[in-house]
Amino acid sequence: MRVVPGRLQSVLTWITGKPLAEEPSWNLRPAHHLAASVAPVAVGVALGWAGVAAGRWWLLALPVSWLLTVHGMRKLGSMILHQCTHSTYASSKRTNRILGTAISFLLITQEYEDYSREHVADHHSVSHMAIEDPTARFIVEVMGCRPGMAEKGMWRAMVRTLFSPLFHLRATYWRLLSHFSGTSGRHRALMAVTLAAQALAVTAAHAWMYVLVVWVLPLTVLYNAAGVLRLSCRHLFPAAGRNLDGRTAIAVATHGIMLGERTPDPDLRGMRRVRGWTHWWLRMLLVHLVVRLFVMVGDGPCHDYHHRFPKARNWMNYPFARREDIARGHPNWPAYTEVWGLRAAIDEVFTSLRLADPAAYATAPAAGKGAAAGAVRLAD
Repeated sequence: MRVVPGRLQSVLTWITGKPLAEEPSWNLRPAHHLAASVAPVAVGVALGWAGVAAGRWWLLALPVSWLLTVHGMRKLGSMILHQCTHSTYASSKRTNRILGTAISFLLITQEYEDYSREHVADHHSVSHMAIEDPTARFIVEVMGCRPGMAEKGMWRAMVRTLFSPLFHLRATYWRLLSHFSGTSGRHRALMAVTLAAQALAVTAAHAWMYVLVVWVLPLTVLYNAAGVLRLSCRHLFPAAGRNLDGRTAIAVATHGIMLGERTPDPDLRGMRRVRGWTHWWLRMLLVHLVVRLFVMVGDGPCHDYHHRFPKARNWMNYPFARREDIARGHPNWPAYTEVWGLRAAIDEVFTSLRLADPAAYATAPAAGKGAAAGAVRLAD
């Protein structure tokens, strides 16, 4: 992609998640990412509201509205809230807790304290991608994929989950339940009052159609669908009979997932060159950019760096932090690996599950509050 004009290289870095070796690093702060999460939600909701109000051809703006809204929502949940659980968004643990709790309230994601405990204990631990890990449990128990199953069957299971009304009802129900089960009376009362006040305000404004279309649909069905795709590409299952030490196990379980593809052959001429570049731009804008906005939000392409350094203070500039670690020779760690494109990343996960030990994923631990919520948890 170096042949693309230089002024577009920074845009390509954001889309792909992979900077050029000589490219100057970003100098972003946590507040920049918070603003870049809130702004798409505000713009998406405003655009959708205007489209519904105008009607007719203006309704064609709704897909863009939904894409922007879900992008902001997912970035708030998968990046900002996620960093709060690692106490890396702010230096104060109290500030991290307040912000993380506020996001979990706004988006009705898994309750913050429960998510924090589960994420650290079952995901960033020796249980990583074991049946106790919510990511593994989601793929095995909710999607119904199993070791030995053909990859095509796993793809069909994922697609069925994406379009299953029952799944979306369950996922949304457990997101809401996590705020009312095992939480303090004050927390439950605040959530109940918040939801009631919102419902009364919408009813008084006679705005249910607007709210359902521009807020509830992205918050539930589309948010859940993005989570399914993200969980399906995020981590590899351990191979049967392969015992690895801690750092090697962490390294081989997570790829960098870069979004983009090779530019056309520079030797092409005439209409073949036009067709090649047209195809490339359409793929970049309609496939990879959409995946970046809908699925691989925030530091998603460099999630492998996060698992090596979950407490990294330079998480805001994630592509460059990863590049710098590679340039240093990734001290004490195995080499980084990467795949290009969402489809290839999902294929890698499904292939790893096909080769995994069936006995390791035959049964799940007894369900409790965290286990039940974790089975349908849709955050990184």
